[in-house]
Amino acid sequence: MHPRIGFMSSIVPGPDPTQPTLVSIGNIHVGGEQVTTPVGTWSTADINISTQDNTQISTYTPGWAIALAVIFVWFFLLSLLFLLVRNPRMSGSVTVTVWASNGQSYSDTLWINNEYEHRDVFNRVQFAQNLIGQSRWRHGAR
Repeated sequence: MHPRIGFMSSIVPGPDPTQPTLVSIGNIHVGGEQVTTPVGTWSTADINISTQDNTQISTYTPGWAIALAVIFVWFFLLSLLFLLVRNPRMSGSVTVTVWASNGQSYSDTLWINNEYEHRDVFNRVQFAQNLIGQSRWRHGAR
């Protein structure tokens, strides 16, 4: 007998292979009738999804602007205007949390490097919330 068999917990049923995943947000996979996370699978009608935005936008002077200002400062004082060039930089994370009606929850932190990733995460969450609303409508209002 294997020594770890006595420590095995009950097996959580996996996702239904006949239900396609319509949207994935990190390790959260939302289908038409179920949501699958690493900690379990729940009915789409029985969950809520929330987000916490921990991103920040900073600005910096690009290297090419500094180089041009240093090179041309001896010829034109207007070259110092190159130092006014600023580029935005977004960094941080977005935490997506799934709350089930039985009290269980799962949070996934997604690291954001630019505005496009930021917008993509929130569009995916909005699509998942639409799927949740449709599922609740099909199962009756809760």
